Amino acid sequence: MKKYFYILAALSIAPTYSLAQSLESDVDAELDQMYSSQQAAPAAASAPQAGIGNAAPVSGQPIYILNQATPTSNAQLQQSQIQKQPTTVIEASPLTESRAEQIRRARQDAELQTEQRIVEKLEQSRMEDEKKRAGVLFGDKFNQLDQTQQQPQQPQPVAVQPVQVQQVQEPKENTRDIVREEIAAAMKVEEEAPLAPLETKYVAGILGIGDYPDTRQVKGNYALGVAFGTKYDNFIVEGSFLYSNYTVEGQGYYTGNYGYGYGYSGGTYIPDSIDVQQYTGSLAAKVQLFSGIIKPVFGGVVAYSYRGYSWDNKNPYGYVNDTKANSHAIDIGTVVGADLEFSPKYSLGVDFRYMWNLSSRVNADSNTWISRPEYSNSLEKLQYYVMSLVGRVNF
Repeated sequence: MKKYFYILAALSIAPTYSLAQSLESDVDAELDQMYSSQQAAPAAASAPQAGIGNAAPVSGQPIYILNQATPTSNAQLQQSQIQKQPTTVIEASPLTESRAEQIRRARQDAELQTEQRIVEKLEQSRMEDEKKRAGVLFGDKFNQLDQTQQQPQQPQPVAVQPVQVQQVQEPKENTRDIVREEIAAAMKVEEEAPLAPLETKYVAGILGIGDYPDTRQVKGNYALGVAFGTKYDNFIVEGSFLYSNYTVEGQGYYTGNYGYGYGYSGGTYIPDSIDVQQYTGSLAAKVQLFSGIIKPVFGGVVAYSYRGYSWDNKNPYGYVNDTKANSHAIDIGTVVGADLEFSPKYSLGVDFRYMWNLSSRVNADSNTWISRPEYSNSLEKLQYYVMSLVGRVNF
């Protein structure tokens, strides 16, 4: 029974197997036909280009071969397509920096320097604080350790003792307050630092007039002079030379007689007009106040004066007397005024000097009016003042 069953199964499978083989053969035939057609087409296209002539048609399916360019050929093609262009130089027109831009750059440089100084001061202060903190925590132990390492010592048993380190709890600090305090301290140090005095030298021209307020017979005509000085900040040391001219009118100043012209007293004739030429060299120390355009000045002065007297010998009786005399005097006084500074180089000032006599000596012939006892209240012993306009040039 089983035998018949096996035979029946084999008979049923056989048609299916033959059908599968027929399908496989048909597929292989189709693939061969497509492959042959792909190879025939490129061959037919390339034959005329190679110069072979008219070739016989090839039977079968054409064969196609895909020709892919290599990377080297692509690179050569790209290089051949690249065109070299001439070098182009672009130059910008120079810009002229304005005065405002220069000032702005100078201000920025000054601000940068100020900020750098502030940072330096802040870092120095922090370094000092760290040194103090290390000194409080560790004392002089690091220095001693360095010394022991530098000095060779033989090994000795060392008793190790625990080092008690005091823990310091740092308070919470506000960074803004710290920076503000550091800046204030740095500015205070800069203010307290002594600055070298600013020395300025100058030369001045003097134009003024003098007068003797104790008598009406002496009239001031003019005064001319020159001054040289050195200014240390607000302190001034000045040397000056001044020539001034006066006229003594009327002999009443000497004899008590007024309006009688060339008078006569004790055998000596007194002229009615006397010319006085006064040469004064002085040394003054002054202090200049404030720092604005107008600067008040005050100080003291000591002076030496040489006076020369001359007059005409005109008398109705024909007597001849000497017509010249001179004197020496040492005076002290005070000086006040004000300077108007137009610029750091030029200034214009007003100078008022009031003088008192310390010592004097008169040189005259015995037969002249200036040697008479009536001349006891001499011009040298009187107080006088000089008011001047002073123009200075600093250098």
